[in-house]
Amino acid sequence: MSGKLGILAPAKIEIQPRREVIAGITTFLTMAYIIFVNPLIVGSGFELALKNALGVQSLSPEQMALVNNVKVGIAAATIVAAAFGSILMALYAKLPFAMAPGMGENSFIGFSVIPAFTAVLAGMGLKGEAAALTALYAAIFAVFVDGLIFLFAAWSGIRERVLRTISPNLAYGISAGIGLFITFIGLSLAGFVQPGVGTPVTFNVKAFVEPQSIIAFAGLVLASILYIKRFSPAFLVTIVILTIVGIVAGLVSIPQRIFEIPSFSTSLVPVMPNAIKAYIDLIFLAFPIAFSLFLVEFFDGIGTIAGLATKAGLVNGSGRPVNIDRALYTDASATVVGALAGTTTTVVYIESASGIEAGGRSGLTALVTGILFLCFLPIAPLAASIPGFATAPVLILVGLLFLSVIRKIDLEDLTEAIPSFMAIIAIPLTYSIATGIGLAFITYTLVKLLSGRFKDITPATIVITLIFILYFVMLPSLH
Repeated sequence: MSGKLGILAPAKIEIQPRREVIAGITTFLTMAYIIFVNPLIVGSGFELALKNALGVQSLSPEQMALVNNVKVGIAAATIVAAAFGSILMALYAKLPFAMAPGMGENSFIGFSVIPAFTAVLAGMGLKGEAAALTALYAAIFAVFVDGLIFLFAAWSGIRERVLRTISPNLAYGISAGIGLFITFIGLSLAGFVQPGVGTPVTFNVKAFVEPQSIIAFAGLVLASILYIKRFSPAFLVTIVILTIVGIVAGLVSIPQRIFEIPSFSTSLVPVMPNAIKAYIDLIFLAFPIAFSLFLVEFFDGIGTIAGLATKAGLVNGSGRPVNIDRALYTDASATVVGALAGTTTTVVYIESASGIEAGGRSGLTALVTGILFLCFLPIAPLAASIPGFATAPVLILVGLLFLSVIRKIDLEDLTEAIPSFMAIIAIPLTYSIATGIGLAFITYTLVKLLSGRFKDITPATIVITLIFILYFVMLPSLH
């Protein structure tokens, strides 16, 4: 069956509804892992911040219940953000691109922003749970603000213009660094690496005698084989199988209720005044961090959209992606709605390529994906109960998806290669995306200046560099 569905397809795109539906299902199966991974990443970051605020190594059952409540809220908000973004992409941009909270952005919020905000708030007098919860809402409010900035940047065309003035090599280096950061988190959750004695990190010598790590390693092999075989739901199937193994082994507790009315415990809506106040209190730390988040989304959004559009043949005669303006509006709008629901930055997913390979060429593909996400809304408690060792293999391999851009870096031009390399190594080794981006931009500007390559330094690069210099100078006083 074939025909033209003008509402869901760019002009002159002939689509086959049956093929588009299959493509939408394929995309969903490929990226559904985010329902389980996002609550774990943000929840683990919140748990770390809470431990730091309380000065303890382990939490009480009541405190773990709070962490689980945060995970349930993140899970529900993740589903809402993915469904809203994908459906809006279908109806407004008419493109086969699905959306969900981004990998990289969620790691940034979970393991960098929430602990940093908590530390500052603790120094300002807030204690324990109050500091961690306030930091969580302030971090999500930063996402909300960034979403509004994205909307303005998309509307004004600034987003594309600024992107063209920043070295693409830096963008590639930042992307690769984020990939290594995500992989590092996966290795940690799997129990393969731990803080060292005399070294920053070390291999956990007990990894292959501890059940969680053994299961995680077996899961890594399983996920790798399925991925090599191009099995669309490779990541989702791996998470489900490892969770079942964990339940059988007594390592995972089954939630008392699998289905329940969604709990949006991390939503900004009921706490907006407090979130705004906390954000203002943290503004000197929040602005550079929010700016880093903006840059990550900046590079991520246009690069992913352009790559997917090219793969799908949805480009005009000049190579510009069809309906890119609408796609960017959708990207920004989904971030705003996702933040209001209570989750991290929502982005176009590169996994949409699986649906494109299956024949998706119109918004009908994204519409099907969005509807399937909504169907999972009642199982948020189940998503929050997935253990770290079950998602660790996925995180390790997701890093590989980011790392593939290294081959695009111009290694012959050392004034480009060195700053890019700084981003690649600094993001995972400092355990901070903001720090890595800042060091990369400062290195880029100084290397270009001292090499006499003044024409390569754009006004946007200078502004970003100055912001990060100020950030690093002020950082000691904020901790």
